[in-house]
Order: sequence, then structure tokens, then C-alpha cells
Amino acid sequence: MKPLPFLAVAFLALLSCTQDVYEKGEGTYSRMQAEMVLAHANSDKQIDYVVTDEDERLVTAPPFTTSWITTADSTYRGILYYNKGEKLAEAISFNRVTVLSPRQIKDIKTDPVKIETCWVSTNKTYLNLGVRLMVGNTTDTKAKHLVAAHLVGKQTNSDGTKTIHLQFYHDQNDVPSYYSLRTYFSIPLSDFTADSVSISINTHEGMTKYVFPMVATQ
Repeated sequence: MKPLPFLAVAFLALLSCTQDVYEKGEGTYSRMQAEMVLAHANSDKQIDYVVTDEDERLVTAPPFTTSWITTADSTYRGILYYNKGEKLAEAISFNRVTVLSPRQIKDIKTDPVKIETCWVSTNKTYLNLGVRLMVGNTTDTKAKHLVAAHLVGKQTNSDGTKTIHLQFYHDQNDVPSYYSLRTYFSIPLSDFTADSVSISINTHEGMTKYVFPMVATQ
């Protein structure tokens, strides 16, 4: 496979995708829930419906858009904050989730990150990561985090089951490490046929491996 074009993550881009402020109590946001979704943008670049990770289709009422929805008739991965009705979603906020398509990468970098959460979606289509990257102000415009999903390969286990092995690529790339900032990534799994998936991630406490089933359990 060809090497993956690494995703460069700028500090300001991360900041704009992770600020979420809402009220508590019985106001507009008291019934709010949040879910990872695949959102469809119509011909007007408005999100007109979403599909949750439980494969539930919800029509957005009314349709909405954001500054980072730039292509009509396309889909976007994101975290939707919304009030739910009968097959409807009243959107409150929509935060972009970066998708990392697994590829084989020759030279691996594993600068440490902090893992807050890691899980496979209910419909087994994505491996999701919630991480904190160390960031800080800098005048160096080339200083951006580089992240990717390295495909290590597929292993046949002693019991005959198969496991897809992934590794999280991260290059701090001269970004100052003054404080941490949360961001989310999704790794698509739909192109793989296996019984489980594992991902190795270097943290500040050392290398950590997560393993998840890729088939529905009874």
C-alpha cells in the first residue's frame, strides 16, 4: 500500500472543534444528548439527516450547516449534540471528528498522547479515539501535530480467529507542550473482515493496547 498522507492538526483547528458550552436545568439544553454520527450534507451543503452508530436514521429539523461543511452531497463524521424527537434531531452543536483511514506506514512515530476513551461503534464500522494532545502557542506555522492510523496487518490466532492490528501514529512535530487539548478521531473498519481489532497507542505512561470484537455478540 502507498504511505498515508499524514493529517496535520493545527492548534486552532483543534480548539474550534472541541469547545462545547451549554446550560443546565430545564432550558433548551436540559434534554440534550450527544452521539457519534455520519451526517449527510444535501445540495445546499446543509446537514439534512444523520445516521447514528446504532444505525438509526434521524432527520435534522431544521437542517443546519457549519463552516467546515464545504462539499455538497457528501457525508461527514462528527459528534452531534441534539434534542431527540420521533425520528428527528434538533441540532444544538456539531463537532467535527477526523477520520483516519488505515494504511501501512514505513517510518512510525509514536510521540505520547493521553487517552481519555477508546471504543468500537455499536455497528462495528468505526474504532473511535478520544485523546488529549499537548499544545501551546508558537509562531512556527509548520509546527502541527501529524497523526495517522498505521495498519500493522492481520493475524490468525491459535483458535482460528483473525485480528486486525493497528497502531496510532503521532508526531508532535515541534508543537509546544504547555497544556492538553481534547480531540476525537475515528478509524473506519468497514473494509476489514476479522473477528477483532487491536490498536496500540503510546501514552505518557507507556505503550497501551486495546482489543475489541468486530462481530456482534449474542
